[in-house]
Amino acid sequence: MLTDSSLPAAHVGYAIGRNVGGAVLRNRIRRQLRSLLEARSQQLPAGWYLVGAQPRVGSMTWADLGAAVDQLVAKVVAV
Repeated sequence: MLTDSSLPAAHVGYAIGRNVGGAVLRNRIRRQLRSLLEARSQQLPAGWYLVGAQPRVGSMTWADLGAAVDQLVAKVVAV
């Protein structure tokens, strides 16, 4: 996380390594994370963010992933 008040909004990048799974799985996870974080983008301070994923993310349900993203956003806002 690198806050930058000169930016109009949060900019998020995704780093999902091969240890998570094949390309299809990694792309699905990236799309899901993008959707979840776009829905919560107003909560994030303006800046640059890099989101990674552990291999266990591949077996998470949509609700579990959403809860994990909520926790992540809460940690970022608390800093």
